[in-house]
Amino acid sequence: MNKRHFLLGSLSSLALPTWAQDSWGEKAGYPTGWGPAGSLQMWEGYKEYHVGNFSGGLEKMFAHQVLRASPKPSNLIEAKRKVKTSFFMDASDYANTYNLTGLLIARGNEIWHEQYRFNRTAEMRFFGWSMTKSIVGLLTGIALQEGLFTSVDDPIEKYVKSLQGHHFAGITLRNLLNMTSGINICEAFCSPSNGFERYGYSQIGISPRRGEGTDQIKGLMQFQWGINQTQGTSFNYTDICPVMVAWALESVYAKPLARITERKLWHPLGANDDATWLTDSKGFTFSGAGFSATLRDWARIGLLVAQNGIVDGQQIVSKSWLDATSRHDDIEGAVRFNVARPQRGYKNFFWHHSKDGQKLRMAGNHAQNILVDKKSGTTLAQTSVGYANNAEEVMFALFKSACEM
Repeated sequence: MNKRHFLLGSLSSLALPTWAQDSWGEKAGYPTGWGPAGSLQMWEGYKEYHVGNFSGGLEKMFAHQVLRASPKPSNLIEAKRKVKTSFFMDASDYANTYNLTGLLIARGNEIWHEQYRFNRTAEMRFFGWSMTKSIVGLLTGIALQEGLFTSVDDPIEKYVKSLQGHHFAGITLRNLLNMTSGINICEAFCSPSNGFERYGYSQIGISPRRGEGTDQIKGLMQFQWGINQTQGTSFNYTDICPVMVAWALESVYAKPLARITERKLWHPLGANDDATWLTDSKGFTFSGAGFSATLRDWARIGLLVAQNGIVDGQQIVSKSWLDATSRHDDIEGAVRFNVARPQRGYKNFFWHHSKDGQKLRMAGNHAQNILVDKKSGTTLAQTSVGYANNAEEVMFALFKSACEM
């Protein structure tokens, strides 16, 4: 990235608050909902609804469960530091230039940078999209350390008896966690996309009755296309994988996923605010994309991972699980760095962004991100309303700078 790029990016940030915010619905007061009256109902298709919907509006559109704040919030203190990618761009310039609603950089219990845009505030909950999957990954590690799951190489039917005899019965927890299930579906990083027709409708419904009559378990059980690849041989990203893992978690704990998360993760990590988890009409959580939290609490999840699963001296997620999340076993060749995706690896619903697995990423649609550097203990959490050219490149440059401070 050259000086000219940074200079232009920095200068462009001066103009963004006027014209860019208008394009995201500022004049309409950042509306929420399915879209203009009489239009096709969409939860992400109307750009001017992104700011409102991604910061609380979706909770008015879907059923959801509330996770209550921890009775003992962990202590985060403001310790402002100037984080820069170069002489021409700092963290504020980055946030102002690239559609961010919130940006937080932290290490230990210190917040180095915290910023909100588009009239968003620290008290608002931000929708994490597929960052939700990583929460399911952490819960799996907790279930293993508590002995409720015996091994990641167990087939899903061992824990979900309803799947016995189903064509998904033999898929292992490992291959669900790694998106190497072999399920015959195309949702992301492939074409032609058929994810909504084959499964997504069971999550969000069909216009003009979005959110009504939705049933993810029914959609899974009635999935007629089966498996088209041997499990473990190819990376294929689909929400069906976290849905089955979530179902297994609910089976072994005999509780809804939101209650499991509240007790096993949200309270122990010291979340300061309530969170929400969207559900279908039957009350089953959107385990692929449904979790909303304040920016500080999203950052707390990243800091938990960065600190080897420890918060205030308490081991919440085992170090062995987080170490396993950061490396690949011999049988996981399909998700190694630069194999799962160019310059990326994958493991336990986390992305790898370094060959040694020490830089992990929780990534969600429309540029929601939590970056974790296990070596330095640094976390960057951002919420956003949409992708932008060069944004990811600058984000990683900013994070690299923070990690080296």
